[in-house]
Amino acid sequence: MTEEVVLAVRSVTVEYPGVRALDSVSIAFRSHEIHAIVGENGAGKSTLMRVLAGAVEPSHGSLELCGRSVKFAQPSDAIRGGIAMVHQELNLVPTLTVAENISLGREPMRRGGVSVNRPLQVARAIELLAVVGAQIDPQRLASSLSIAQAQFVEIAKCLASEARVLIFDEPTAVLGANEAVRLHKVLEQLRTAGRTIIFISHHLDEVASLADCVSVLRDGALVAAFRRHGKGPLQDAAGDSVDAARLACAMVGRSVGSIYPPKGNAFVGENAIELRHFGAQGRSQGINLAVARGEIVGLAGLVGSGRTETAEAIVGLRAAVGTLLIRGRAMRPSSPRTAMRAGIGYVSEDRKGSGLQLSLSCIENTTLPSLDAVSKYCGLVVDRKAQRAVTAKWIAALGVRCARPALPVSTLSGGNQQKIALARWLETKPHVLIIDEPTRGVDVGAKGEIYDIIARLARGGLACIIISSELPELIGLAHRVVVIHAGRVAGEIDRAGLMQRDCESQIMRLASGIPIELEGAA
Repeated sequence: MTEEVVLAVRSVTVEYPGVRALDSVSIAFRSHEIHAIVGENGAGKSTLMRVLAGAVEPSHGSLELCGRSVKFAQPSDAIRGGIAMVHQELNLVPTLTVAENISLGREPMRRGGVSVNRPLQVARAIELLAVVGAQIDPQRLASSLSIAQAQFVEIAKCLASEARVLIFDEPTAVLGANEAVRLHKVLEQLRTAGRTIIFISHHLDEVASLADCVSVLRDGALVAAFRRHGKGPLQDAAGDSVDAARLACAMVGRSVGSIYPPKGNAFVGENAIELRHFGAQGRSQGINLAVARGEIVGLAGLVGSGRTETAEAIVGLRAAVGTLLIRGRAMRPSSPRTAMRAGIGYVSEDRKGSGLQLSLSCIENTTLPSLDAVSKYCGLVVDRKAQRAVTAKWIAALGVRCARPALPVSTLSGGNQQKIALARWLETKPHVLIIDEPTRGVDVGAKGEIYDIIARLARGGLACIIISSELPELIGLAHRVVVIHAGRVAGEIDRAGLMQRDCESQIMRLASGIPIELEGAA
């Protein structure tokens, strides 16, 4: 199998005012290869991808496509050159169907070219969705899709371009374990077919098992490169094996220990929240769950199991059934504002879609849910000084790296954006904090910081419910894990159960609807 260099960057530098995002980076990408780019947030990964996709022109250096020097002035130039990209931020048109999104810009036309061939458009969408293993009605509107479904549609749309080079920015960040395995198989099939696969991922176990080559960026520079020979492990230049821990060390420039804080003991006090035969109408039902002050409870389950929908029902984003009690008092959350006033905070899994307002500043995002507290004259005027003081308080408390709080929150790295998303709800002084996918799209260093924040909040008496598709995250952070399958509680793994070696497989069995007998599982 010949592995020719299809795409290469040669001494590429990208400079912004006061910032060198890429510093003389040279990398070659070959056919029949899955090439991973890893690094902490702000290391230059996304800038490099935007250079390859034609969205950013390098200040210095050059690009080569199949051995010839090329210049991409805009993304359409890269697309014509055979390069397609699935961005971390989903770009589907919500008012179009799945089939229309997949063929957007490449619509099959009827003879004469005056109208779209709808049957052929739908047939092509079904074919591409089958390739990625997604059972989605091509006639559905994109606005009705879950985040995981939208990600698979984005991938199908990318495949529709028949590009030779496919770039994926955090392709498994919004996928559960089963969906991620399915995508890995798709990537391997594309590699076998001769495509060049480039992907960014913060899941270092995934990188170590899947990638043929790994390039590590730190502070805009290429600091390490590892390659797999045959079916063996990744290796460095000296021939030593490279695992996820070694990748993490290369990323941060130092040895990385456990990123999970000590759990300590959960408070054995009053229940901060209790669900009795609760559910999201049409999506989950019969859920009985109590979370005490100071306790961290993880919710596990496959994509579509009803975890997120149940959380949305708790905070009034969906119609709820059953009984909800906050600190012993029954309430019916008719809206997010009602839930907030009752003491419930909710950090959405879709940080960039609904968790934050990206065009607004860090100051405005931090204080948006609690504007009443930073207003004067009966709410007629926002107190800008009070806003700045509140934001400064949380920037210091959560360790947010932010040059100027008045800049749009979109200018922050993913980890710092997530801290702002946490801060905005912590400012409402909740009794219960629900965090959906707390570290999605966040590098290993920032993950540890966010885990420390959550553990610190719990030690202060806050009841925390963590929804995550990353089982190591739930096992390492939660005091116990409740598993949801098909909208119902399938089982619970208590603290003793979480310490067992086969805990992860037991959670997956429950999530898949397979009963288990596990000492320490309730």
